[in-house]
Amino acid sequence: MSTTSIVARRLVAQATGPSAVTVWTWLVTAPIALTVMSGLQYVTGGPLAVAAVAGLQHVAVGVLLILLRLLLLVTPAAIRAGVVLAGFATIGVLRPLLFLGSGAALHIPVAAGDLAGRILINVVTTVAMFSLVAIAVQLVRDHAGVYRRLRSAQAASARDAECAASRIRELRHSAVDAVLDQLEEATSDAVIRGIRPSDAANLLRGLAEEVVRPASHRVYDDDLVLPASAADTPPVRSREWIASVFGAMRAAPPLPLAVLFVILVLPFGVWQYGVLFMLPPLACGFAVLLAGNAAMVPIVRRTPPGARVVVIAASYALIGVLLSTTSAVVVRLLGRDPQLVWFEAGTYWVVGLAVAFVASLSERVRRDQSELEEAIQSNIHSAAATRSALEHERAGLARLLHAGVQSELIAAALAVGSAAAEDASAELRDVVARIRADMSAPRTEPDAAERITALVDSWGSALPLHASIGDVWERLREPRRADAVVDAISEGLANAVRHGDGTPVTLEVAPAAEQGVSIVIVSGGVLSAARPGIGLLQLAERGEVALRENAGRVELAVVIP
Repeated sequence: MSTTSIVARRLVAQATGPSAVTVWTWLVTAPIALTVMSGLQYVTGGPLAVAAVAGLQHVAVGVLLILLRLLLLVTPAAIRAGVVLAGFATIGVLRPLLFLGSGAALHIPVAAGDLAGRILINVVTTVAMFSLVAIAVQLVRDHAGVYRRLRSAQAASARDAECAASRIRELRHSAVDAVLDQLEEATSDAVIRGIRPSDAANLLRGLAEEVVRPASHRVYDDDLVLPASAADTPPVRSREWIASVFGAMRAAPPLPLAVLFVILVLPFGVWQYGVLFMLPPLACGFAVLLAGNAAMVPIVRRTPPGARVVVIAASYALIGVLLSTTSAVVVRLLGRDPQLVWFEAGTYWVVGLAVAFVASLSERVRRDQSELEEAIQSNIHSAAATRSALEHERAGLARLLHAGVQSELIAAALAVGSAAAEDASAELRDVVARIRADMSAPRTEPDAAERITALVDSWGSALPLHASIGDVWERLREPRRADAVVDAISEGLANAVRHGDGTPVTLEVAPAAEQGVSIVIVSGGVLSAARPGIGLLQLAERGEVALRENAGRVELAVVIP
């Protein structure tokens, strides 16, 4: 499937999806309905009469939108897109008739004019504008959803890491500081006043049995369960959203915008002047639009974020004036009156801003999702590292207390008890100093099993995850292979967030041919990109990578040799 086809399907899905009919559909099109689309040239009575007739007409359109929304509540998903577009077209057909009815209801003279031509113009304009509004509203909701969902998971990972770090501090305090304090408190008087070897031996044995042994058991039996995150989803502040979206505004794609506007004005031109007469002004106008849009792109790109909206608005206004001027000159040269050509300037300004907003917000959604996914992945890695460090610290301290400090105390007790000296205070002081040095020394880095287990636990706090890890630990003693497996799991689970639909994710790590390791991650959803990202490309440099979609499930299979 081509990129153009994918983009077209996405736009249709956004235009006809949950945001197809909202209050914004009515509000955003009100200025156009009261001016360009009001048919003011057919109203007798001045601006107030035009506003009254157009206003009542737009209220009637609002009622039709409500009826369409109610209809969509019972419309099957398979035909929803067709019903939405047919509903938009129907409103376009009825709009001129509602305009005539509004005039009659208000007793304001309104002429029908070329009713067929007006209906054609309204159908094209209504379908286009309603679709643009629906796409914009859906993108706004998607953007807010990305912020809420990913920032919530990000905050949960940060809280998890903070909690784990706090547990490490508590663990070190209870297993190291508390034990050392008890050892020093129990031996301080003896070191100062002196102590007989037999008494020193009994003191050391007592410390081993009554202080160190219970402490080692407490550390070993600690399950280190971290409390589940229960904080509310952080709200998306309006100021933050506005800065994010409008600060990243860019010009609309030149060719699609020019084509869209030509399609919008074509029915009006054909109705006003005829098909053959319209060709020269249409071609000249298209050239002006294409050149103006293309010239805007580098200008907007070089504009500081804070001024981009102003520059874009001013540029589209200027292009609209140039378009109207060109159309008027060409129409006059062809011997006709350029009646109502001025409306192109205002209409193009609105359409240009709308398309630029949609294009910019669509790009911003993808960019923010990528950036926030990278951020959450970084936080999850940090949380996994902290969890791993916590488990490693617990196991190391338990071994140190049980097999190290306790053995040191018992061995020292035997050595001191058999000594011939009358005072063992110096030996007692040396034993405590050695134990302090041993307990204060940093632990070694966690092995692959600890890293992967902690990584799976951390991802499990962010999404529904079912993991199965086979007998691969011996193979992961090789550092590069272990790093590649950790990266494959991280990338696969990040893909599950990116492509997933919220259903459970399965992770299977198993032995592969020779000494290799196979990682398979399956999640619900669909692929959103036509080509793999940088993470998958980097994995492909270290092993075999396959990313595929089948029956609503996305599977990433990686084999690390």
